[in-house]
Amino acid sequence: MNLPLGPSLRDPSLEAELQARLEDGHRVFVVGDVHGHLATFRALLHRLKLKPEDRVICLGDMIDRGPASADLVALLRTHPQVLCIKGNHEQMAIQCVQPDGTFAAWQPWMQRGGKSTYASYIVQAEGDLWRAKQQMLEDFMWLDTLPTQIVLDDVRLVHAGYDPRMPLDMQGEKELLWIRKPWFTHEEAVDPTRTVFFGHTTTTKLGDAAGEVAFSTTRLDDGRPAWVGLDVGAYNHVSPGLAAVNIATFRVTKQPTLKCDRWFERIDKRAKKSKKKKKTWKGVENLKEAEIARSFGLRALALRAKKARPSTLRARQELERVGVVFPPAYSNTALQQAHTQTGYRIVRRQHGVPDSAAPRGPRSFRVYRKRLPLLTPASPDMQGLISTP
Repeated sequence: MNLPLGPSLRDPSLEAELQARLEDGHRVFVVGDVHGHLATFRALLHRLKLKPEDRVICLGDMIDRGPASADLVALLRTHPQVLCIKGNHEQMAIQCVQPDGTFAAWQPWMQRGGKSTYASYIVQAEGDLWRAKQQMLEDFMWLDTLPTQIVLDDVRLVHAGYDPRMPLDMQGEKELLWIRKPWFTHEEAVDPTRTVFFGHTTTTKLGDAAGEVAFSTTRLDDGRPAWVGLDVGAYNHVSPGLAAVNIATFRVTKQPTLKCDRWFERIDKRAKKSKKKKKTWKGVENLKEAEIARSFGLRALALRAKKARPSTLRARQELERVGVVFPPAYSNTALQQAHTQTGYRIVRRQHGVPDSAAPRGPRSFRVYRKRLPLLTPASPDMQGLISTP
């Protein structure tokens, strides 16, 4: 992909803070790839029942694929107890930041899950593309400051893993953010004194059970596993969810993916009643990310307006019942959408009636003719009208 890669980045002050919290008996949790599943991540935080001094560390790939990357990044940047390291999807998104400080979508990222993130920012900005790009620019510059690994006394936290063929201190973004098979198929511990917690590779490739945290069968001298895989698959379609592990006790807390985040089921085109063995789900037009990506967020805006339409109608009807009169251009019986620069609004227009208000009062009349009595020569009224010869 011609992706520029750099050296490893660590934050000594952050590492010292986390080590001090562990020594004081506070809990530190690690979470695998969230991938924009905001509601499920919130539910997981609720399950952890965090105390003020506890911390949660996301092991990269917070964005892309899922439906709400923009709002998830907003939460990560403001939550006082959540910390993050960089993943390969964040590294791809960072390439959108140009040397002159402007934003331009990087196509290799867009083709690998970035469309859903781009679309989520448009929805967050209510259709204002300029504001969406400004927010992406600010957030992606923040992502660029994240460390690529965290090294404590007993554990290492990294997104993808380590190359066992290289010294640990010489490995950069290529290894820490992208490596797969050479890392998890290695049968010896890369660090004999530290357990490595990582994401990136789904645990279905590391163990037999889908949706479960994977523990290495290789043990350190103190009996702990050499590595722990935490990408249980927020959208694996078999047992989707997120998992958090206490790095001191190795206790696992799981949260199944919530219904509102199960975009992969909504776009699944497999036969629903097939009795054959389940295969990998297949999305519409081979789509591999949330359906919000199909129109860069515009479809989501249209759906939001559609949901608002019935409530708008009910509100106007209630106001009309109490005597509120609307201008003629909005006095109607049928709803119609009108697109504006900032999204959709609801207007009403009558069928077959011109825009100008019709005059009040009767618009037609009937003519009634009174029948006069028949006059004869013998009648008194005709005596003066009859001339005599």
